[in-house]
Amino acid sequence: MSAEGQEQGRGRIVLGSRSPQRRELLAQIVAPGRIEVLPPASTGEQGFDGVADEPAIHQRLREIVLEKAHDVRLQLGAQRRAAGMAAVVCADTVIAGTNQDGTRCVLEQPPEENWQQTVRDWFLRFYLGRTHSAITAVHVVTGLGRVCERVVESQVTFHTGMESRLEDYLATGESRGKAGGYALQGEGGDFVERVEGSISNVIGLPLEALLEMFEELEVDVG
Repeated sequence: MSAEGQEQGRGRIVLGSRSPQRRELLAQIVAPGRIEVLPPASTGEQGFDGVADEPAIHQRLREIVLEKAHDVRLQLGAQRRAAGMAAVVCADTVIAGTNQDGTRCVLEQPPEENWQQTVRDWFLRFYLGRTHSAITAVHVVTGLGRVCERVVESQVTFHTGMESRLEDYLATGESRGKAGGYALQGEGGDFVERVEGSISNVIGLPLEALLEMFEELEVDVG
């Protein structure tokens, strides 16, 4: 690697996200003093209407994180990208349940209006006693413009016979603003029987894959 590339690789890691959970996860593998949080300026993004199978979900997630990365890089500007920035990291996570006909149903953040009924329906229809997917797309672009992306999927199975706990869980308000309406790292974890794959992916940032991406792009995380 050139001297310029080595210097870039040791620069700031810019996290393009509003999620405190992603910030906490990133700090597990990157020195906290090197992390800068710069969320996308736009809060609007593509939805998942009409997306009903795995390849289409993955593609839409890739499109969403690419748009986020472009937004953050525009905010940084050419000068800041060139001055001590190692990489921009953007991610987006959805939960995907399976309908009775085998099609997939993407469960994003529950709508603020009537969120309790929405999450209640999700638990009864997709979660309790069943397995669903947590899918995260991650996009990393270095200060020199090199790009790497991954889509990571974990399988989450909920316990059966926990309907009596559901109303108490909804009363905590934890579901609001969470993809799929629950938080594995919070009280929602009580419903989980097992996770197959990356646990950090279910929370919002697959650290195992991200470390591989940093290595591939020669981004130093020390």
